[in-house]
Amino acid sequence: MSSWSDRRIGLRLLLGLSRWLGVSPPGERLAYLHLVWSLLLLGCVWFYTLNRLITMKFYKQVLTIQKLFYFAEYPANMLLTALFSLRVYRSARFYRRLWLQLCRLQALLFEHAPAAARQLFTGLEQHVLRLLCLIIGFHAVCVVVDSAWLDFDWRLSVPSNCAHQLPSLMISLSLLQYVLAHRLLCLLYAQLNQRLAQLHGRPVGICVLALESQSLEQLRLVAVALDGVQAELLARFGLVLLLSFGNSLLSLSYEVFNVFRLLELAQLSDWVLYCYRSLWLLLHGARIWFVLRANERIVEQKCQLFLLLNQLEASDTREERSINRFLLQLQTNQAQPPAACGLVDLDTLALGGFVNALLVIVIFLIQIDLGNKSLRGFV
Repeated sequence: MSSWSDRRIGLRLLLGLSRWLGVSPPGERLAYLHLVWSLLLLGCVWFYTLNRLITMKFYKQVLTIQKLFYFAEYPANMLLTALFSLRVYRSARFYRRLWLQLCRLQALLFEHAPAAARQLFTGLEQHVLRLLCLIIGFHAVCVVVDSAWLDFDWRLSVPSNCAHQLPSLMISLSLLQYVLAHRLLCLLYAQLNQRLAQLHGRPVGICVLALESQSLEQLRLVAVALDGVQAELLARFGLVLLLSFGNSLLSLSYEVFNVFRLLELAQLSDWVLYCYRSLWLLLHGARIWFVLRANERIVEQKCQLFLLLNQLEASDTREERSINRFLLQLQTNQAQPPAACGLVDLDTLALGGFVNALLVIVIFLIQIDLGNKSLRGFV
């Protein structure tokens, strides 16, 4: 596994592009140079974002509450890019330690199955390439649409893309690395379940029973280590995930309201604006979905692990103690489901809460808009 990152081009492209944008751990030799470059990028993002906030020329006729909803995304992007660049991905030692720990766990789980290990990481490599190409292509389309809305005037499109697309790409690549780390954890949990399922078919014997107890204890320690890696990642990403969810929720709400307004006014000729709104809806919806789905896959594997342990039949008291210890450890770790800062459960079941909040905000904006029209005599 340690050599996997050296041979595979997908992960190298992802890390190289992320480092170039200041949202991936730097190498030790280039740590200070990378910090200076990251500060320059953040300065560029903050300068054009603040300039966008100060001018506000296009939205002068919009109600103040609607302005607040629209421009809430800008300070959120400024804060998220700063946190990802200067806090979350600044410590190369932290990620190197986690990577070495995952290497050791992979070696234990695939000790007698090198072919399965190669197949697993080949599939992971293809997954990395697909998502990376999807993100790059998506943001390239956003750049083109943004420039088309400004009639391809580079004096307007460059500042606009620096305020919109640059921080958006930085945040997307940061979340992609988090999602892929959980994808790798999910694959290791799946291999753990497969190893546990293999214990069912072994013949009964004194030597075999001793071997099963040792293997079960080893698998328990691997599960504890995997839970520890997931907990460390959640502790490091919890705040930025919470901010990202809040930012995406407000942006989704305002973009849905904007689409409603465009349809109400029958502005079908502004197809570029429709495309831009649709892309932004897709972006923020995908950010929420991929993060929640990545964590849910691990929850599914843990549920499968519970099922396999309950199906194991203990042949002696030693094996029974090993199974009970394993179950107790899992129940202890699962007592509190993963949540961003203890507030938002990282599970797709939380989508119901997101949808409810989105509908409440959209209805609130529509009511304000209708009330304003009534006061002005439009209705």
